[in-house]
Amino acid sequence: MKVIYFSVILWLGFLVGCSTPVVEQVQQTYPDKTELDGIWIGSFDIRGRGPYDFYAIHVGDKSTAVSHKAKAMCVGQVRQEGEHYYSKYNLYALDGSPFDYARLTGEIKQGEIISYFKTLNGGDTGRMVMNYSDLYEQPSSLELLEGEWTFTDRDGLSFNMTIENGVIQGKDSDDCQYQGHVSIINPKYNAYSMTMNISHCDSVNGAYEGLSYLEKNEATFLRIDIGNESYGFHYDWKKESII
Repeated sequence: MKVIYFSVILWLGFLVGCSTPVVEQVQQTYPDKTELDGIWIGSFDIRGRGPYDFYAIHVGDKSTAVSHKAKAMCVGQVRQEGEHYYSKYNLYALDGSPFDYARLTGEIKQGEIISYFKTLNGGDTGRMVMNYSDLYEQPSSLELLEGEWTFTDRDGLSFNMTIENGVIQGKDSDDCQYQGHVSIINPKYNAYSMTMNISHCDSVNGAYEGLSYLEKNEATFLRIDIGNESYGFHYDWKKESII
């Protein structure tokens, strides 16, 4: 009787083992950080006039940037060959339409980029210096973005947004509607990929994409640069509460 009982136990164990699927754990991999990847903060001059502030995000070959003083926003590409730095930007009036292109060439050494630029239509020239910011070394996660966010632009337009599980929803005081998505690029570093669709907003309706990063001082801000062929926008969303 004991032998039969023991055999039944073995048979049931065999059936359970066969019926339970083996889940293979696939660990997601991310590209190695390059010397050019990061949040870069600096300034530039235009034909000796300046300095103008400059805040840039470089991830892979993508870059976005903003200058509050120059009232301009940039979306473009960057690359590095040895110590040589190259970039090309579409230039937008801040929260406005594109007005020119700029090419930059220079050198990157020990967390500093020194470059010179020329705008292709206007013919403006200048020198730019940027330094790598430790802000980029902070980890990223969707949990850090959960909550309600507000922003008021320089024209007094106010925004109320929410982020939940990476999904962005909200509207501004002109009743323009915003739906989008934010995703992690590499959880080790403080940069996020952004997509946004703006609707019920006349000429600025459309799909936008760009980059963002978190900055914590007395408050938490999500610094966002997004653009398309028609418009470029910079936002400094301030976190108000957690959902």
